[in-house]
Amino acid sequence: MRDKLKKGDMVVMHTCVEAVLSEGRVWKCAADEFNPSSPAVFLEGFSGHFAVEFLQKVDVPVIESEMDLYNEIQRLKQELRVSNKKNEQFLNDWKKAETQANRATEQLADVTIELKNLKRSLLMEAGK
Repeated sequence: MRDKLKKGDMVVMHTCVEAVLSEGRVWKCAADEFNPSSPAVFLEGFSGHFAVEFLQKVDVPVIESEMDLYNEIQRLKQELRVSNKKNEQFLNDWKKAETQANRATEQLADVTIELKNLKRSLLMEAGK
């Protein structure tokens, strides 16, 4: 069972039209979650209440000083480097697979040509 959303919690929308319209936006809960039969919450800057089933709570680091901000930037840079390295490996693997697929396609074309030539030869011999 999940914890109920509380005033001040940070959330993002997902799997709904509003999520597409506000992609990447982090919303702040303006009040505690309410209505046990159909849980909802009010969000700062959003008109009306919003169904909790389309919200995901997120952890947003608290920045209290320039040093905290610097450390958070360094942490995010490191995460980006790791992500870029994984993406680079994926791209290299994809290029290798594409090269193998191209070679296999060329080999298949060669075999197809050989089969057609063999068929012609057999038809010619049968016609003699």
